[in-house]
Amino acid sequence: MKHFIIPILLLLFPSLLHAQFSTPGYRAEAGAIIKGGTQKPFWLISNRDGKHHPDRSAVFGGVYLGSELKRQNDLYYHTRDTTKELTIDYGLELFNRYNGAYDFQLNQYYARASWWYFNLQVGARAESFGNQYDPLSSGSLLYSRNGRPLPKISVSSDYIPVPLTRGYIEFRGHLSHGWFEKDRYAESPFLHHKNVYVRVGGDLPVQAHYGFHHYAMWGGFSPDYGQVEEGWEGFWKIFTADQGDYIPGEVKNRYGNHLGSRNFGLDYTGKDFDLELYYQTIFEDNSGKAWRNIKDGFWGVLYRNKGDKPLLKEGVYEFLHTTDQSGRHHRIDGDIVGGNDNYFNNYLYRSGWTSYGYTVGTPMITSPVIDQAPSDQIMANNKVIAHHLGLTGWLSDDLRYRAMMTYSLNYGTNARPYDPVKRDFSVLAELRYNFPDHPTWMIKTSLAGDLGNMYGPDFGLMVSVVKRSGVW
Repeated sequence: MKHFIIPILLLLFPSLLHAQFSTPGYRAEAGAIIKGGTQKPFWLISNRDGKHHPDRSAVFGGVYLGSELKRQNDLYYHTRDTTKELTIDYGLELFNRYNGAYDFQLNQYYARASWWYFNLQVGARAESFGNQYDPLSSGSLLYSRNGRPLPKISVSSDYIPVPLTRGYIEFRGHLSHGWFEKDRYAESPFLHHKNVYVRVGGDLPVQAHYGFHHYAMWGGFSPDYGQVEEGWEGFWKIFTADQGDYIPGEVKNRYGNHLGSRNFGLDYTGKDFDLELYYQTIFEDNSGKAWRNIKDGFWGVLYRNKGDKPLLKEGVYEFLHTTDQSGRHHRIDGDIVGGNDNYFNNYLYRSGWTSYGYTVGTPMITSPVIDQAPSDQIMANNKVIAHHLGLTGWLSDDLRYRAMMTYSLNYGTNARPYDPVKRDFSVLAELRYNFPDHPTWMIKTSLAGDLGNMYGPDFGLMVSVVKRSGVW
């Protein structure tokens, strides 16, 4: 991949001399998690970039050094102003936890060049994809912040107005090549991701958008079939979702492990509040693309109060349904051509849609680090119905809260259903206090618990102290 990076850097070098480099800031955090029950509660583990493991109480610490300090506050609503000047962002995050053994992680290391509407990024950066609001969401359906960030090379754009439409029609896109970790059933597979979005509405109070995401795992070394096809030919087959060498047990007409999502959204901008409606579909083969799993998907609504530190600043309600999975297998001449989508599991890539044991997509499809599954089916629970509520606001000028409540019905998988169905109720109550006399300091306290026979009963307490350059 260095053959691609070097020419790009040479092309950018003259502009880099005149680029805007933000002064690096820092964010340091140290704390502890005390658990009761069999494991740490669900919302102390999930959507935290793969930092916290479910077993044992632990102490932890980490530091972020870089230019995007505001983005490291996960209750900051980020909007980016497009500028024609070349800007360079960068970041490095080190994290360590101790729960009987030290676990040192280089969680983020990236550089990002932005010019006009376009972006070039290299490295591992904590990010998600979709139209949900991450600080309160249960997580994007296909690519959330549940797992450890994956190293990538990506090119993307912000929304670009279509000429002659006066800004009422815009589009943006993304293309990336990434690497999964080596230590998995099929070693070191690649990640392919592309998306394209169209937005209409311009400066009207109501805007609508549609986005299409395509993900794929490909390449790598399989202990069963040896080296899987790589190189430009393999990349082109993945890019076009073309045929590959037939592997028994796989859907015959596709090379690699493909996932996709259609994202629909409707946004209202008012004087006193904003309202966003969103819907994400899921498909893993042609039966899903053909809407045979129409019952499955991810629906949500976000309310945002524009007042200054109101009691309710933002609220999210979400509904997740993944039990349909296009019905039973569809076969033609004995070959599997669809059905039984078995989300996030794959016959060849048996470690599934995971990063270091954490689900890459929604954590409601249970991560292997939480619920170990048989070796031929790493995701033991991918049939889920869930209701999720997230709230945040201000109790005083210096005290902010975040609350999340999730009720789920968990059915296991088609091959190994849970009998009876496992129920779970997971809650999180978090307080963040900014010291008025020392505005760069914060103390965070999170109390969480699980009730039911899926993850609970268990409870946990997380307390940490945060110091950053600049005020909150």
